[in-house]
Amino acid sequence: MTRPIFENPQLDGGTFSLNGSGDTGILLFHGFTSTTVEVRPLAEFLHQAGYSVMAPLLPGHGTRPEDALSVHKADWLKTADQAYQSLKTRTRKVVVGGESMGALLALHLASTYPDIAGVVTYAPAIQVSGQWRAVLLAPFVKIRPKYYLHEESSAAPPDTLPWQGYNVLPIPAVAQFFWLQQQVRQELNSVRQPALIFQGKLDGTITPDGAKVILNKLGSQDKRLVWLEKSGHTLLLGKEHNQIYRDTLAFIQRVTK
Repeated sequence: MTRPIFENPQLDGGTFSLNGSGDTGILLFHGFTSTTVEVRPLAEFLHQAGYSVMAPLLPGHGTRPEDALSVHKADWLKTADQAYQSLKTRTRKVVVGGESMGALLALHLASTYPDIAGVVTYAPAIQVSGQWRAVLLAPFVKIRPKYYLHEESSAAPPDTLPWQGYNVLPIPAVAQFFWLQQQVRQELNSVRQPALIFQGKLDGTITPDGAKVILNKLGSQDKRLVWLEKSGHTLLLGKEHNQIYRDTLAFIQRVTK
């Protein structure tokens, strides 16, 4: 059965902001080709605990794949920075987090702003699987289609919650993602905040051992890697999401008290 180019278009995957009762804000970033649907369940869970939560829709996402063809990594970084500045004006402390490519944006902000209280990464895409690298290094990219269909990992279980996004990989945007990846690699040692890393052992989209790379390169003294035995790539929507939400909340409570 052919998968649609844009999965679950009926869902609301736009930028959102939830005002909490406390003085701590949580900034969440979705992954490459995805939308804020990916982080909304976690956002609502944290909002119920009293936190203000913001999640921006990244440029080139949530519309059609063609809109991602002209996006530059600077556009994603600018959006992340603007979202942080906006949330910072309304809260005293900020914790940043993100899934996949969104985790890279969270790490970048943490390296840039030492006053960020903590950083949480979910399946951080610091190393991609062979199929993505093949796309990047393909010698005939210029004469190939501008995007390829995703290939799902047969090892990864289906998500428990619905996902929204493109089922294709826009080639120019993949290249920008690659350059973002290289930039953040150089910034990891500058991240000194407490850090919590989640990684699924059944992840077929990125290289799971990339989580170890981040753990080893982070400048943080307070850092922890949590392995998830039954999870694939979209951790926040997967079978172990309840554990992830609880652990995230406990981390936020600890680093902002």
